[in-house]
Amino acid sequence: MRQGPNEHTDTERFDGADGESGSVYEVIFHEMEDAVFLIDVEEADDGYAFRFRRNNASHQQRTGFFEDEFRGQTPRELLGDEQGAAVAANYRRCVEQQATIEYEETLEFPGGTSYWRTKLTPITENGRVTGIIGVARDITEQKEQEEKLRRADRRFETVLNTMSAVVFLKNTDGEYLLMNRAGRELFDFDDENIVGQTDDDLFPPDVAEAARSDDQRVLEDGEAIEIEETVPTNAGDTARLTRKSPVYDDDGEITAICGVSTDITEQKRREQELQRLKERFELAVEGANLGVWEWDLESDEVAWTESMERLFGVAPGTFEGTYEAFTEYVHSDDLSRLETEIQRTVSTGEPLRTEYRIQTEGGERLWVEGRAELVADADGSRRMIGVMTDITDRKEYRNALEAAQEELRQVIDLVPDLIFAKSRDGEYLLANEATAEAYGLTPGEVEGKLEADIIPSVDDSEEFRTDDVEVIESGEPRTIPEEELTTAGGERRILETTKIPYQIPDSGEDAVLGYARDVTELKEYEQRLETQRDNLEVINQVVRHDIRNELQLVSGYAEILREHVPEDDAEYVRQILKAARDALDITTTAREVTEAMLRSEADRSPVDVRHVLEMQIDDAQAIHERTIVSVEGTIPNAEVLADDMLESVFRNLLNNAVVHNDKELRKVTVSATPHDEMVRIRVADNGPGIPDDRKETVFGKEHKGLDSPGTGVGLYLVDTLINQYGGDVWIEDNDPDGATFVVELPLAE
Repeated sequence: MRQGPNEHTDTERFDGADGESGSVYEVIFHEMEDAVFLIDVEEADDGYAFRFRRNNASHQQRTGFFEDEFRGQTPRELLGDEQGAAVAANYRRCVEQQATIEYEETLEFPGGTSYWRTKLTPITENGRVTGIIGVARDITEQKEQEEKLRRADRRFETVLNTMSAVVFLKNTDGEYLLMNRAGRELFDFDDENIVGQTDDDLFPPDVAEAARSDDQRVLEDGEAIEIEETVPTNAGDTARLTRKSPVYDDDGEITAICGVSTDITEQKRREQELQRLKERFELAVEGANLGVWEWDLESDEVAWTESMERLFGVAPGTFEGTYEAFTEYVHSDDLSRLETEIQRTVSTGEPLRTEYRIQTEGGERLWVEGRAELVADADGSRRMIGVMTDITDRKEYRNALEAAQEELRQVIDLVPDLIFAKSRDGEYLLANEATAEAYGLTPGEVEGKLEADIIPSVDDSEEFRTDDVEVIESGEPRTIPEEELTTAGGERRILETTKIPYQIPDSGEDAVLGYARDVTELKEYEQRLETQRDNLEVINQVVRHDIRNELQLVSGYAEILREHVPEDDAEYVRQILKAARDALDITTTAREVTEAMLRSEADRSPVDVRHVLEMQIDDAQAIHERTIVSVEGTIPNAEVLADDMLESVFRNLLNNAVVHNDKELRKVTVSATPHDEMVRIRVADNGPGIPDDRKETVFGKEHKGLDSPGTGVGLYLVDTLINQYGGDVWIEDNDPDGATFVVELPLAE
């Protein structure tokens, strides 16, 4: 907008306008200590455009932007995209608010990075902002001082809160002004509420009273004090060493008390433990018959403790106290070696540690261990101080251990399975006779050799090494169900191998320990069993389908034949039908026997005895004429671990009680009762009974098989199934006559 002849904006006063006021403003503009700059504001399609017009000498000096390069530049052109955008955003805010704004900013100029407190004032013309006067004060030094102060405060706070000791500050009224983190955590104080609290607020009365008394001493004497005290904490009572010091102001007046409290609980405990250990050591020296001696090399005087005298069987005070007198007790076979080792210690200063034999005053021969060190006094004289321990029992144990190890080696060699130990590199550390024999070698020829050097098959060696490394690196045992080994004779054997990681005792290096069993014959036997199982399946199919179909065909033709034969010959047809039905029953039982032999434990689940038993009782009652099947008492709801073949057990027992009953009216009584985590089922009949000499054989228990002398295949099936279920079956006499079959099955968990 153009201006009239008498119209002047504020900015024109800084543009060198004529007149006294212009000169005054110009002088002020350039002499101001603050940095001053003028900005033209123009409207643009995307908002506002800003261009710098002028800057005073202070601005030029602090920013490095002189007026000729400053004039006409936009914030982005002068300061770069990122910094220019941030500056322009503040300019835009000033224009939009049409009011003075003030803020702090950090800017990078050719002269360096500076912190500014900037004030922007809009210049309006006819209600529109046409320019901005900016006044910026360089607060870099202030910011740096503030940052230094903050860093110092942070360092002080960090140091204070890092200290394990409790640090606190109290005023002269006993009110806490400060407590570090260690103190707040130790006493579980809220860091926000600790200020203003007193010892009466925080501690039990006796502790608070003691603290006030200590504070008063500091205030009255003006000197630091140090006390040991017991303070209750969240973790219990702790022993603490607390130092309290006065804090003075510039006038020398005490204004506060500073305290530093260190936990000495562990120190006190160690001091007590050290005292106890000292007492125990003295007792141990006496109790263990540990002798202590000292030899003055300059005077040749030897001093013995009472325990040394007891060890050598010398009466108190009778030892001559010379080196030569000591040597008279040393076994002649060990004296020369002992003196050589003593002289080496005297010459080199190396500690002495040796074992040798002595003969006591009473003639007893002992093994002792001697330890000693050479000590030089300030005057240059030398002494040897040592201890002597009776190790006779240890020696005897060591000898016994070596003998036991030899015996163990003999046992290992007698084991027919392969036992071995190998290092990570594949070196045999141990090999028993069986292992060595597989390679056509002796244990001595195997041990110390690499696996690859003695195993005939390269493939075997590589496979074994892979397994060994896997076990060592995983740190977990591994069982290999099947692996092949080619023996020295070229025979392929199947091994079941277990390998475990272990560390070599002397070196701590990783190794593997192995145990391999030759299961070649077992695998061949399992294969034969599998073949037999397959054959059994075929037989079962034949029984289930072919034979049963033929028998059913016979029954069908017999039924037709019965309608066409004279009455005199009808008995023959009835006999044929009965024989066919019996044969069908036999095939059913044979099929069930086959299925029982093919079953496994995995097929079993909890089965309700009551349901199965009641169902078979109903079937037996319906099938057999002139028969009464009754239940004595109540059959319990008991579950046993079985399968659907449990039906065959009860069906065969009931059928046996009826078929072999010679009474006109056949009576069968069934009962079931829980008994010691078992359920016991009893099937009693009023038949002829079973003699004692046949009560075992009826189940085929002496001759397992279908041709055993029993009452039939059904009872053999019963015995087989009951054994598979983990139960038992036997026969008792019924009163007054008949037999009772008793079945006992474990209850399902």
